[in-house]
Amino acid sequence: MKKTPLAITLCLVMGLFTTLALADDHAEKKSDDGWVSLIPEKGLDGWATHKNKTDDLWKNVDGVIHGENPKKNNSDLWTDKEFGDYELVVEYKNSTEGKHYDSGVFLRGGSHQVQIGYSGSLRIDLTGCIYCPKDGNGKYPQMPKEKVTKAQKPGEWNTVRIITKGKNIKTYLNGELINDYDGVKYPDKGKIGLQLHAGTHLKMAFRVIKIREIK
Repeated sequence: MKKTPLAITLCLVMGLFTTLALADDHAEKKSDDGWVSLIPEKGLDGWATHKNKTDDLWKNVDGVIHGENPKKNNSDLWTDKEFGDYELVVEYKNSTEGKHYDSGVFLRGGSHQVQIGYSGSLRIDLTGCIYCPKDGNGKYPQMPKEKVTKAQKPGEWNTVRIITKGKNIKTYLNGELINDYDGVKYPDKGKIGLQLHAGTHLKMAFRVIKIREIK
């Protein structure tokens, strides 16, 4: 049966409402969850190294960011976007030969970093501890070494969870609270960064980097 112009118009309107309803439902679910992955499906869109001089040290392989520095040089990979208050979950694995790997996650620019691996100066594993010498409270204000040793899973995938709100920074390693610290010279917002520290041939992999901003 041939449809009248009115019937065609009604079909189009109903289709539009259905599309809008699905879009609203999708947006609501996204809002309820709030998590956004910072790892692109391909490439490193949304990320850049300092002055783009060492892009070859970072690669996205099947949705996993890999960082390796065969010449033992330093390289930091930064988000293009700046963030303020947020919850961040990072799942990483270290495949560096030997135990002295030295990586980390910068929180709001370069002033405050969550250590992943061994401190190059102290030669102890301080994963989950906050490195912030600019605050004047020592390089690592809180160093619960026993907690780190207990929570760490060498050679496996580990999860670092970071909650930063205002000046406060909380860090968890595989569910264990490592640091609860109030920053001093801690900016209100900045870029998130991943580090390959100089001095060691590092092989790091990051399969989850997801963020939920706190409003």
